[in-house]
Parts: sequence; C-alpha cells; structure tokens
Amino acid sequence: MAKNRSPTGVLIVATISHVMQHIYVGSSVFLPIIVADLKLNYTEFGLAMAVSSLIGGLSQILFSVASRRIARHVLLGLGNILLALGTFLTGLSRRMLDFLSARLLSNIGVAPQHPMGTAIVSESFDEKSLGRALGFHYGLAYVGNIVGPAIMTILAATFGWRNTFFIFSAPALIVGLTVIWYLRGVKSALSRDAGSSSKKNDLKADALSLLRTRGVITILSAQTLLSGGIDIGILTTYIPIFLANFLGMDVYEMGMVYAIGLLGGVIGPVLLGGYAGRIGYIKTAIISALIASTLTLLLTPYGLRAYGILVSAHLFSLMFMSFSLPTLLQSQLVSVSSGYNRDLAVGIFFTVSFIFGSLWTGIIGYMVDKFSSFQPAFILMGVLGLLSSIILMSQIRQRK
Repeated sequence: MAKNRSPTGVLIVATISHVMQHIYVGSSVFLPIIVADLKLNYTEFGLAMAVSSLIGGLSQILFSVASRRIARHVLLGLGNILLALGTFLTGLSRRMLDFLSARLLSNIGVAPQHPMGTAIVSESFDEKSLGRALGFHYGLAYVGNIVGPAIMTILAATFGWRNTFFIFSAPALIVGLTVIWYLRGVKSALSRDAGSSSKKNDLKADALSLLRTRGVITILSAQTLLSGGIDIGILTTYIPIFLANFLGMDVYEMGMVYAIGLLGGVIGPVLLGGYAGRIGYIKTAIISALIASTLTLLLTPYGLRAYGILVSAHLFSLMFMSFSLPTLLQSQLVSVSSGYNRDLAVGIFFTVSFIFGSLWTGIIGYMVDKFSSFQPAFILMGVLGLLSSIILMSQIRQRK
C-alpha cells in the first residue's frame, strides 16, 4: 500500500484535477464557432447543453453513492479519463447528435470532481483552515477557465478548433492516471469506516440525517435559483455567445475580454474563502449573491461596439463574486457533515445545481431565440440571483 500523502500534496493533486476540469469549462470559448459550424439555432444549442448537463448532474449523486464501495481517488481519476474521451469526440462532431453525445460523456466525466475532490480535500484539513483550502482548490482551478481559452484560441488559429480538442484530450487522460496513482494511499472515510457495514449501507438514513441538518435545505433551495442566475455554469455557457454574437466582438477580442472576466473568478474564491472563514460562509455568500445579481442586471444596457475595457471590468467583478458562491456554500455544507455524508452533501448540492442549471440553460436559450436579445435573459438571471440571496438571509434570521 502506498505511503499516506501530506495534506498539501493531496490538495495540489486534487486541485490539478480540478484545473483540468475547468480547462474543459474554458472550452466554452469555442461554443459560438461550434454553433455556426454545426448550423445549430439557439434552441437546439440550449437543448443539447441542457440534456447533457442534466444527465451529467444526475451522475454526481451516483458517484457519491459509489464512493461507499469504490475508492474516491479511483472515481476521480476515472472522471478525467471519461472527460478525455468526451473532449476527443467533440472534435469529431459533425451534427447536433454527435455534439450532444460528446458533451454528455464529458459532463459525466466532470461529475465526480466536486463530490470526490471536495471530500478528499476537506478530510485533509480542519474546520478553521477548510475555507482557505477549498478557496485554493476552487480558485486555482478556475485558472483553467483562463488558460483554456487562451491556449485553445492560439492553437485553433493554427490547427482549427477540431484538432485543438484532440490535443486537449491528452492532458485529461494523463491527469486521470496520475490521480489514481498518487492519491491511492490517502486515508479517507472509506478506509476508516470499513469495519462498519451498517454505516456504509444505510444510505437512506444518512440522506435523511443530512437533510435534517440545519441550513442544508436552505442552501439547496438557494442553489436551485443560483444555478439559473449567477452560477458558473450558466455564465460560462452564455457569456461567450453574448460577447461574440450580440456585442460583435471578434474571436480575439472576445477571448481577451472573457479571460479578464475569468481572472476575477480565480481571485474571488481564494480571497473570499479565507475571509468567510472569519465572518461566516453564509453571510459572505449573501453579500456575493447580491452584488453578482446586481451586476448581471447591469449587463442589459450593453449593445454593439461596447467598450471592451468597460465590459472586461464588469465581467471581472461579476465573476469575482459569482464564482465564489460554490466555494462558500460547499464550505458550509462540509463543515456541518462528516465521513460519507461529506460526499453525499456535495453530491446532492451539485446534483441540484446541474439538474436545475440544465433546465435554466434550456429556458435561457429559448428566451434568447424568441426575443433575439440577451436583455430578457439577463433580467431573469439577475432576479433569480436576488431571490436566492433572500432565501439565504432566512438562515441568518433563524440563527438569531
């Protein structure tokens, strides 16, 4: 059996895996090109994204349950391998069904990252340092959102977008194999509870216990709205299309503006994660949600030939706040759970996020098609974010 790894080593390897997942998220910079090349309308595009996101989201809970029988690091590594295959097949796509199938496989590959990665990291740090560790885990991972578009744009200019997907499938495969090898000696709830078969098998009791924990239902309820408003998934799906097709930016200007916005998503979780460890995760989440929702509503006045610098600053601030929300809410969830329930808590959180996110993605795609404008969509997204912050405020009042 491998030597047990240090907390720092575990954090670094789990975060590298997370970076790889977000390089895939960063490939959203190609979505406008794919939509045009495959001759998709926005309703078809929204449907493909919604279906793949929905099934990928449902896979989150399946991986969480599977962790009771299969080691977390194996599931995490397998996810990266599936992501590599999905990325490769995206480059082969010629029609909507091909794109949907590749996207579906990729989203299933992404599914184990959050429940497995977060649980592995959280069990290596105490509650006081958990927010900072998860902030690093998420914030640094969002570097992939920047590195991905930057490198992919350069490669696409030389080799084309299809070959770029082929190239980027290799790192995901390497990372998957590395995770399986390096993390094989990490102690976890799986090994500590190996002697308690009843604890492993009573999934229903664990789920009910988790849902009865104060604040869990509030967080999950808020996430159903956040996933359609200011969540990373909805923003990374539609912001590139908004910049390219509605603000008239070419691929290079869009890549630069989008990258600056994503930089805010890297810095925000790191800074706010550490800050929230002192004043409270829920309080910080409320502030972030209110600001991000307001900034989303303020996207509505933009039109053709908007100043790139202004849009860049706007997106930087928006993503600084919005990308911090998963870190803050997950930190709260794992701080009130332990053992297998940490896998379950994060798994349920992201299952809810992906299920509702997929529904909202389809709705927003339909709205953009129907109105030929992003203004109604941004209004809906901002309102959903504001409503979610009101739900989170109810938890603060309950504690008083």
